[in-house]
Amino acid sequence: MSTPENNPDPGNNPQGPPDPRPGPAGGADGAGNTIGNRPEPQYGQYASGPYGYQAAQPSGYVSPSFPAKPAKGPAPREVLIGSWLILAAGALSFINNVITSFDLPSLLTPEEQQTITDGGMDGQSVNSFLVSFGIVVAVIGLGFYILIGLMVRRGKNWARILGTVFAAFSLISIVTTAGTYFSSPLGFLALLSSLLGIAGIVLLYLPASRPYFRSAPPYPY
Repeated sequence: MSTPENNPDPGNNPQGPPDPRPGPAGGADGAGNTIGNRPEPQYGQYASGPYGYQAAQPSGYVSPSFPAKPAKGPAPREVLIGSWLILAAGALSFINNVITSFDLPSLLTPEEQQTITDGGMDGQSVNSFLVSFGIVVAVIGLGFYILIGLMVRRGKNWARILGTVFAAFSLISIVTTAGTYFSSPLGFLALLSSLLGIAGIVLLYLPASRPYFRSAPPYPY
């Protein structure tokens, strides 16, 4: 008995029946890559939609940077002169106060000296305390003059106001006790110190000096 040859039927697929599912649109190239398909979106990206929607892009907005506060220009001549007058007044006041400090023990009346003795206090110790106290007050006063004189040169309005308060007290003292300033050299020295300080403060309020003490806007436009 002869065995029939296995001739494949041309209409039959030896690989099996064809896949009835439709293939991908556009087919595939030789490397197996799909042609015409949208690529898969990567992590952190948005795929383009059918209506042309694109992922939001950075706008490039940069927050505005405000300019620094402008520095003051050079001090006007009136401010410089006023500053030097205030420092000179402080120097004269310091000299006057130091000399006066050594005279404080002699200013005690006999009744006050007797009270100190009756209290069991040593007169020499009291004199040393009075001199030391006067010198400390003189140093503090000089410090205020230096502070005001240097700060007004830098255009600090608070220093001008503080100097105005001291000048007002000096003017009141001159008006109320004018006669005592001419009774001794120390009195005349105190008068000269007060007048120099008042003159220095007046120069700070002249029209040429006023703009220097105004606060500049932090963001000028």
